Amino acid sequence: MTTYRLLNDVNNCHEAFIDFKSFRRQFNELKVWFPQENVRLLEKLKKTWVPVAVTFSSDKTNNIVPDISVWNLSCLVLSSKAEALLRPLLATEGELLALEQGFYLFNCLQSIGNKAVDAKGTSMQIEFAEGASTPKALALISEQIAGITIFKPGFLDNGFLMCQDELKSLIVSNNLSGITFEENLAQIFSAGG
Repeated sequence: MTTYRLLNDVNNCHEAFIDFKSFRRQFNELKVWFPQENVRLLEKLKKTWVPVAVTFSSDKTNNIVPDISVWNLSCLVLSSKAEALLRPLLATEGELLALEQGFYLFNCLQSIGNKAVDAKGTSMQIEFAEGASTPKALALISEQIAGITIFKPGFLDNGFLMCQDELKSLIVSNNLSGITFEENLAQIFSAGG
């Protein structure tokens, strides 16, 4: 079993951006860091959900609109094709909300804790100036994440998304564009990553 970090494919695809002001107006006291706090959106709704705008852009004008895009660190924006294919796997791991133009927001609510970290394969670097630590290497215990399709690392403030082979296989076999699968879970934290 392999675990992957989900990253936007910025070389080939635009990134998704949701109109956060319109989005936030529909909720009671919703902060921009709601994914990191693992907030259930449907519990904070003021009334019935009304889809909000989503736009796509990047530095490369020839990039395409993706089927899947990471938004706000640990949410996904899905095309209608991606939503239809992935809903059975994603529905148990979080919430799906319709956006405009046939897109969907997936708010991942599955978060794993420290007990899923393989201490032998993980090393941390302490940043004295910031008073924080970041992983130089990150490994997880297979038994602790077995059966979880997509999740966030609670031990790293739910700051990104990870998935298992089952989700990757479904995305790849259906040619869904937009994300890459990084096996080095700590890659983004290291210099040059």
